[in-house]
Amino acid sequence: LKVIWDDGDNVCGNPAPVVDRSTGIIYLLSTWNLGEDHESEIIRQTSKDTRRIFILESGDEGNTWSNPKEITSSVKQDNWTWYATGPCHGIQVKNGKYKDRLIIPCDHIEAKTKKYFSHIIYSDDRGKSWHLGGTTPQDKVNECSIAELPGGVLMLNMRNYDRKEKSRKVSISEDGCLTWGNIYPDKNLIEPICQASLLRYSYQESGKSRMFFSNPADKDKRENMTLKLSYDEGKTWARSVVLFSGPSAYSDVVRLPDGSIGCLFEAGHENPYEGIVFREVKLSEIE
Repeated sequence: LKVIWDDGDNVCGNPAPVVDRSTGIIYLLSTWNLGEDHESEIIRQTSKDTRRIFILESGDEGNTWSNPKEITSSVKQDNWTWYATGPCHGIQVKNGKYKDRLIIPCDHIEAKTKKYFSHIIYSDDRGKSWHLGGTTPQDKVNECSIAELPGGVLMLNMRNYDRKEKSRKVSISEDGCLTWGNIYPDKNLIEPICQASLLRYSYQESGKSRMFFSNPADKDKRENMTLKLSYDEGKTWARSVVLFSGPSAYSDVVRLPDGSIGCLFEAGHENPYEGIVFREVKLSEIE
């Protein structure tokens, strides 16, 4: 383990990495707040400071990192209080008009209404500058994950606070993340109100369309960490494998060099936060 950002008692968290394909540079977006400022105080605007957004870079596979650079003024509106990047991977668009755009999924809370929304930040100049993209038109969603659909269309998959529907919420963007369509439930992806991860694995042109999704697949409890596979751009989820049936929470997924799927997730025997597990799943185990 390596510590890449230590600011004493202050909070450096919600890391969200994205890699530029042409340079190999890893951009790590993250948030910061004073250690004495708690989330509830930041939301009520009684805190000494607020949530701020920073970026770190690595050009050597994560062995060394740049000093954190603040980008709050470029990616946060004045009437937003709480703010979170990720907390899982971003993407670089591969196809369409917005090819090569770097995108990080985020969320925020409005000051007056205290409503929760998901939003996007992006870069079109290889990470030199970052801008605020679109916000979901409806609230009661926050921590989100993003994947690219055919033609450069984007899918946002979100944590859902509407307990009438104990499932993930989804929104689509056809303009490179600048605007988002009305959110709708994916009833095949149940959740207990928790973060999750979405991954584009392959496109139809390479033989078969595959998207993966991971979360604690239970309507009420953070348990039963499950990896699911879709062959039809997330319309249905045809295959699944349980990675850990016990207490489990946050997760992220990545395609490994040998074609396996790497799954990083919180898990434990008494509660989900006892440890962090890395599990490799071969494609043959789930197909």
